[in-house]
Amino acid sequence: MITAFLFAALMLFPEEDTCTTTETTISGNSMQGLLWDKQNITVYSFGCDTPSRYDYILFTHPETPNAVVKQLWGLPGDILRVEDDGHFYINDVMVMTPFSKPYLLLGAYKTRFKEIEGILDGYMLLGHPGSLDSARVGLLPESSFLGYVKKAEPYDGH
Repeated sequence: MITAFLFAALMLFPEEDTCTTTETTISGNSMQGLLWDKQNITVYSFGCDTPSRYDYILFTHPETPNAVVKQLWGLPGDILRVEDDGHFYINDVMVMTPFSKPYLLLGAYKTRFKEIEGILDGYMLLGHPGSLDSARVGLLPESSFLGYVKKAEPYDGH
């Protein structure tokens, strides 16, 4: 699989401001290096706290029936800068892949980010280049979020 999918049971979070958690397992490797295929994680509802930059957000998108998990890089009000060579920056910090390499935008992805360069009005979620993340689908609204992972437990291979 290209995208790290999570079980559909994540949509069971209540809408009120109560703190709930759900245990689930990652299925896929698009976040490998940060989250792993078959890794168990705890997902928190937004009633628990507000996610921070670099936390993992679970969201829905029309391109897939499954929940997707990606890392939160850009927040509304942050400043996006895209270089001609495809490197890009959030608040003057170069964006990196889960493997600590610069995230490089090419072709349509670079064009998409050039169009939204400046002050962000949505959330930028990123995984490996080419996965179902903001480089492919643009900025995401908070209304697409299902929950977040504050700290993933180290993967033990099971």
